[in-house]
Amino acid sequence: MATGDKSLMGKMAGIFKHRKFPYMFGLLGCGFLDSGISVATALMIKFILDAIAEKSMSAITEVCIQFAAVMIVLSTVKPLFQYWFGRTVKKIMTDLRSQLFLHMTKLPISYYENSHSGDSISRITNDLGVMERALSGNVRSVISLIVSGVGSAVIMFFLDWRFAIAMLVMGILSAFVNARFAKPLRMNSLAIQKNAGIQSERLSDLIAGTQVNKMYQMSDRILRKYWESNGELTKLSIARTKKSAYLNSTNYLLLWINNGGAFTLGTFMLINGQITIGNLLSIILLLENVTNLFRNLGGFWANLQSSLAGADRVFELLDAAEEPERYIAPSIEKNDAGAACMIEFRGCSFAYGNKDRVLDGLNCKAKQGQLVALVGPSGGGKSTVMKLLLGFYPLEQGELRIEGKRFSDHTLAEWREKMAYVSQDTYLFEGTIADNIRYGRVNATMEEVVAAAQAAFAHDFIIAQADGYNTNVGERGTRLSGGQKQRIAIARALLKNAPILLLDEATSALDSESEQAVQQGLERLMKGKTTVAIAHRLSTIKQADVIYVIDKGKIAEQGTHDELLKTGSVYTRLLQSQERNCDVKALYL
Repeated sequence: MATGDKSLMGKMAGIFKHRKFPYMFGLLGCGFLDSGISVATALMIKFILDAIAEKSMSAITEVCIQFAAVMIVLSTVKPLFQYWFGRTVKKIMTDLRSQLFLHMTKLPISYYENSHSGDSISRITNDLGVMERALSGNVRSVISLIVSGVGSAVIMFFLDWRFAIAMLVMGILSAFVNARFAKPLRMNSLAIQKNAGIQSERLSDLIAGTQVNKMYQMSDRILRKYWESNGELTKLSIARTKKSAYLNSTNYLLLWINNGGAFTLGTFMLINGQITIGNLLSIILLLENVTNLFRNLGGFWANLQSSLAGADRVFELLDAAEEPERYIAPSIEKNDAGAACMIEFRGCSFAYGNKDRVLDGLNCKAKQGQLVALVGPSGGGKSTVMKLLLGFYPLEQGELRIEGKRFSDHTLAEWREKMAYVSQDTYLFEGTIADNIRYGRVNATMEEVVAAAQAAFAHDFIIAQADGYNTNVGERGTRLSGGQKQRIAIARALLKNAPILLLDEATSALDSESEQAVQQGLERLMKGKTTVAIAHRLSTIKQADVIYVIDKGKIAEQGTHDELLKTGSVYTRLLQSQERNCDVKALYL
């Protein structure tokens, strides 16, 4: 077994936890019972023929009674073992699904930004389904074949050792042939699983991007991408079918050689009086179990390899590094000067992966209760500042402090508990309006939910809905307008009542009427809070206590609105550009 296979088997064993014994008990029980009837039938024929040869009616009767008792026991016990085994597999898969879901909640934002959602969904649906088939069907089939074949071979050895030796030689040859085919089949199956993930990505793109697809008439392009992945999947599937066909063909050849040799040897020994007719017929029936092992093991092994390929992708997801409980400080220097600031960036530098730095020695701060606006050209680093504040990424250099304490002095949970976040792309979960507001504080009463909605200027449109606060918002909040979703997000943030508020262009995508309602909610929300806002709207910029102009990862300018206007530099140019855009928009209102 290859090192990778050993590692995978170890991981497979690890998912059983306290269910190892129930699983093995059920698996072996089913394996023995699956093979029990054929072995018992072969032995019954031997004993009956031997009794007939001795002309003993009592012996024949005794054998029939014993066989009937064995069949009754097997027929009674087998369903119980089958239920036990199936129930255990379902519980194992339930545990694994829960473990996967929990693990995905702990993955860092970087994982989701670098992975397609369709691939992740494919891993926890298609690949887990394949893995379940491995634990229930594939492994059981292999165990049943092995128990039946090996058990029959052992009995054959006691009946006539010459047959057993012949079968052993053929078994070694067949096992060698199957082992040679196993690795290519495994690699091929892994490629199929990965391509199935790509197909899920294409389907996810089609569903999520339906509006853009129709607007820009991209159906042909999306369809072409799907055809390409579908064609590749077909090619890989045909290649696996070809390899399996070669393996089955070889196994059939070995089967005929095996059977031919067995019948030839048996006939010769019977003619020469070296074996009884009872032993010969019993061995021929038992031989079928042994030859089934050789003939079908290749196909079952190929299916097991395919299932293990699905398990590979599941464990690849489980092996993805989780977000740490807290980030390690990039600098050991501890300088407590300026500890009174609510938020402070000190010489902060950051880059995504191996790319160029997005922030380069950034220095800025926000005092308690201040409204700080971040402005600047697109790509200057404003959104990265927000991601760092939210704890989505660790700093490479410098220090980020809240209330005078360094990032590393807080756990991420403690860090995020101090913040509420409202973005321009509000995400609402499937459920009711009340549920979505209550995500701000899950134990909030209905009265507190209503109060938060009223403060966010959302109450009026909520009670106008058919089901009021129990109105289902639909997937991603599709049943509500942009302004309505924003006000629910503001109500959610109000309910959390965190000391720090982060606004990421919270009104940039709204029309004037919606913006006015949302802006009123934001003003309520910002009272008494330290607010950091990525600002595009003039109203937010003008009322800021401090404006930081971020360009190429550094602070290009800082000051109030009036102070920066006097410099006539970057801020002035940005403001003039925005005013021109506002004038253009006004022409269409």
